[in-house]
Amino acid sequence: MDKGNSWVAASNSIINYWANTLFALSLGLISVVCYAQQDSSSPSECSASPEYLSKLERFFGSNKPVQDYSCLTNYPAIAKNIKSYQLVDIRNNPDTPVSNAWNIPVDELKLKDFLANRSLLLLGESFSRVQQATACATLKKAGFASVKILVGGIAQWDQINTKKPKPKRQPVSAADFIYEYFNGHVSVVAATEAASSQLNALGFSEHRLLPANTFSNVADIVIGASDGGYDPVVYIGSPADSATLEFNQHLPNLYFLQGGIETLVAQLRRDQLIEYSRTKPQEASFCAKK
Repeated sequence: MDKGNSWVAASNSIINYWANTLFALSLGLISVVCYAQQDSSSPSECSASPEYLSKLERFFGSNKPVQDYSCLTNYPAIAKNIKSYQLVDIRNNPDTPVSNAWNIPVDELKLKDFLANRSLLLLGESFSRVQQATACATLKKAGFASVKILVGGIAQWDQINTKKPKPKRQPVSAADFIYEYFNGHVSVVAATEAASSQLNALGFSEHRLLPANTFSNVADIVIGASDGGYDPVVYIGSPADSATLEFNQHLPNLYFLQGGIETLVAQLRRDQLIEYSRTKPQEASFCAKK
């Protein structure tokens, strides 16, 4: 009887083993088929298609922050009265402190109503005028009546307070550029016809093409297109295009797109995958494996 029971137990064990094996193989086959089907239907979702940029624009438009550009100022406009302002560094956890400045982020500053009537000069990140205009709107709503925000932020302040400032290339990330492009006032300069064609293909048709990739041509456009130095101008070309410029003058509102067109394409693709995953996470996970 014991031998019979042992034989039955062994048989059941073998049957269960093969049943589990066949079941696992079946699941694997189904997964492969599903992957193939979804992969064949989603390639367009894995790249920055022309239609996606319009979707991105509508997304940013629907989430556009409240902006007030009345606080923005450049240094010449306040130079005579600079000593009457209290400097406020509005960056979160800055690496290096600014001499004679308080470090108070905007979300904290708006709660300090005892400072509402003080003349304050705010220093923030160098590129985004949208962030500066948003900070202005926030503080105006909180009752701050004498706030000025220096365009160019900390980078511009450092240049002002350097005895012999050297020409400096100011970089901007693709993510920051895209945000500014859809939400604020930014001018775009294409270094070459090739760069211009790539920008058009990506949907950034509002840009100026340099007649020749020289710094003098860049300077002419920056001076004429930056609304008196208040709006940022972004130079977009390949790293080689940027390297050929004889950079001999500091223009506080001129910025260079880090990594050129390729980083812009990569950022658009990342943005698309993030937005796509909100609606179709399973397909987006296949997309992300490519």
